[in-house]
Amino acid sequence: MEELNINIATAHGPCPVRIAVAGGAVSSISYADGVHVDPHRLLVPSPVDIHVHLRDFEQAHKETVATGSRAALAGGMCAVADMPNTVPPVSDRETFYRRTELFSREAVCDYLVNFCVYDEYSLSQAASVDPFFLKVYLSDTTGSYTLPMELLERVFMLGKPIALHAHFEGMKEAVRLSHKYGTRLHVCHVSTKEEVAFLAEHKTGTITCEATPHHLFLSGDYDVKPPLGTDEDRAALLRALGTTIDIVASDHAPHTEKDKRNGAYGLVGVETLLPVMVTAMLRGELSFEAFYRTVYAGPKALLRAMGYDFGFDVGRRADFAIVETGLRDAVNPARFFSKAKHSPFEGYEVEARVVETWVRGRPFFKDGGITRHAKGEQVARS
Repeated sequence: MEELNINIATAHGPCPVRIAVAGGAVSSISYADGVHVDPHRLLVPSPVDIHVHLRDFEQAHKETVATGSRAALAGGMCAVADMPNTVPPVSDRETFYRRTELFSREAVCDYLVNFCVYDEYSLSQAASVDPFFLKVYLSDTTGSYTLPMELLERVFMLGKPIALHAHFEGMKEAVRLSHKYGTRLHVCHVSTKEEVAFLAEHKTGTITCEATPHHLFLSGDYDVKPPLGTDEDRAALLRALGTTIDIVASDHAPHTEKDKRNGAYGLVGVETLLPVMVTAMLRGELSFEAFYRTVYAGPKALLRAMGYDFGFDVGRRADFAIVETGLRDAVNPARFFSKAKHSPFEGYEVEARVVETWVRGRPFFKDGGITRHAKGEQVARS
């Protein structure tokens, strides 16, 4: 049995606790009365990045499941959900199981695998697989996998959870169809004040949405889809964290430096999500409650609603990251575990870094490296 005396992130701020871990689960949590707790170490429960692109297949030069899952552990993520616009795309039964087998062999963090629907054939194949989400693209992204609008209703009729990448009009139509069929819908990378206002009015219990750290904290002309917004957009996103916006996800989408210079969409984000978000919380740019709701409670609620065994509780999986605070550092892509050594956050000053990542009760990342325990598994159904 392992015991930790540490501050845990809660909706009301850091709380000193004593946590016992045994058999891969949290066996007890109690207040750490009268025990010294390092004020510069913070436990973040069950970080999961539900939006990553780990490439591989014919794009292994950009990222692989092995390098991307190592990057996830170094960023404090216990699990990731992989997006299917790979080359070839995960859009048929055979490729879906090939992708799942690749993760079971190469991933060092836990994982979930998605499926892409973009034409009649992939729509017909979707009924025969059980992915985390069916991913639907209604606007430009990396790859040519945009679904014709006339097929969208048939995707919702399948009744399987859908993750959506769309322009504003496409998002509004997907929300309408989610209401009509009761199909679970997750809206990816909300980035504008107009989207926030619409979702605040039209979300139901089966609709969730996410924002990314780069849309929350950056502006400029960096090549990413959706594009970085205005100061007003960023302010609206920050105000909506933990209420309209349920989850913060990275949209980790690595490219070679040459591809980025040539305008490829996407950025490296899985290793900067937690340091940037913890720093924003410490600086008062977002509340402890907003951090807690979007980094822990929101993802946990979504996964459990979808039937997955995930989320930090007594008797449940012991997944957590330990973050060191009280420091001054700058994001340095040369230190990334990802193959992609560039970032729009390069030089961004942070006051936190991930020092340990525990998955199923064991340290998978510690002392700056991946441990011998690190072996990923598909997140199980409850």
